Amino acid sequence: MKSNLLIFTLHLILLAGAATVLAQEKGTESETVPVDSSIAPADSSHQLFVYYFHGNRRCASCIKIEKYTKESLDSLFQKELSEGRILWQVVNTDLDSNQHFLEDYNLYTKSVVLVDMHNGKQARWKNLEKVWEYLNSKNSFSIYIRDEVNDFLKEE
Repeated sequence: MKSNLLIFTLHLILLAGAATVLAQEKGTESETVPVDSSIAPADSSHQLFVYYFHGNRRCASCIKIEKYTKESLDSLFQKELSEGRILWQVVNTDLDSNQHFLEDYNLYTKSVVLVDMHNGKQARWKNLEKVWEYLNSKNSFSIYIRDEVNDFLKEE
């Protein structure tokens, strides 16, 4: 009887472990969300890329940062997104092809980075490190994204 209970318990532990591995692997599929090339920017000489950088393993907070950033952009910068003036991209830095971003933007954790492009060349960039501070207030988070994006758009 005790050996049956032990075997049953071991099976449960193995199943739980397998479920955890599968859940983590699900997050490895995203590479980079391609930019919609059908969107022709009003002024292709100036574009603002808003990147969300993550790795294969993603916690609830990391997923929330991506969600809040996308929702903020969609609600506050709909016109600029539709015109191609602002481009949203999600990038998995654990993929070999994307690891250069770690050095390019001095990344050490999941991050939102604004990259100002002028005539196809990077003019400046900023890591929005305070997204972690505003994670518990969607409103404050959205205001932070709004203000930082507006600052980049103003300095065209």
